[in-house]
Amino acid sequence: MSKTLKILSRPKGNAEEYGRWAVNPYKGCSHNCAYCYLKKGVWANGLGGDTVQLKSGVVNDEHAYHLAIAEIIEHHDEIIRDGGLFMTFTSDPYLPETRGLTSRIVRECIQKYKVPVTLLTKRTDFLPIAEHRLRFEDVERCKDWSLSVGLFAKEWETLNKLLATGFTLTGHDELEPNASPNADRIKAMRFLNELKLNVWASIEPVIDFSSSLNMIYQALDAGCQHFKIGLLTNNTRVVRKDFQIGEHQFKAYDVRDLLHFIEDVMRITDGKATVYWKQSVRDLLGEELEWHIDIDPHSVDKDWSMFNNK
Repeated sequence: MSKTLKILSRPKGNAEEYGRWAVNPYKGCSHNCAYCYLKKGVWANGLGGDTVQLKSGVVNDEHAYHLAIAEIIEHHDEIIRDGGLFMTFTSDPYLPETRGLTSRIVRECIQKYKVPVTLLTKRTDFLPIAEHRLRFEDVERCKDWSLSVGLFAKEWETLNKLLATGFTLTGHDELEPNASPNADRIKAMRFLNELKLNVWASIEPVIDFSSSLNMIYQALDAGCQHFKIGLLTNNTRVVRKDFQIGEHQFKAYDVRDLLHFIEDVMRITDGKATVYWKQSVRDLLGEELEWHIDIDPHSVDKDWSMFNNK
């Protein structure tokens, strides 16, 4: 009988829309995003708030690494069957404090165990580009770099098949004061796409429709292959009336504007990228959204995978 998971977790509810298995060695995130569930209410105590730290009961990074690998080995077949690992729900995988362990776990998953890994970040400074310029100059030279996961040119095809790097895009840097600017995340997507790697975007939360649509336009131009789109929630419920967090005011969604937004997204992504509309959108629109999805061949369900559709 399996022991209680310490580093891996089985997400439930809306989190499952990103992955059925998650790697969570750390809790807390220093981005200080105004809307983040890690810092609101009861979540702040359990998930670390703004302070990055290893999970309770984990001694150090070495301990976390060995725990993670042991759990990956134990549940290997289930993880493969369910589409791989997602990293991470309780922090950012590429914070200065977390990226070393992230790289080590991802490298082991891909090289040794052939486990697909999906990453989601708001950082761009993990990329090996001088002076953070994110300029693409020499693909072959870049292939010899580690790209933070220690895979070199001879394993490039494996990297392409088993790693998907995503960036959260809201278009609101003022709400994400310690994260990399949204413009840099777009540049990072372009860089990784030039290297023929899998890139995707989480358009969540949608703060306002015009900003999110602008981010989608830019991400498509940068080579984004897949979008997950979700609404702002307050205590896990879709925002249905205006509310405030600190100095930031958040507006409730207008259903008619949301429908126009969906139509715009379907039009501009047509044939260029797939789209998964998260449960928060479905909860607000109900059958109206299902009708839109039924006529859009590029809308996918939550079990769709970038890895299974190569």
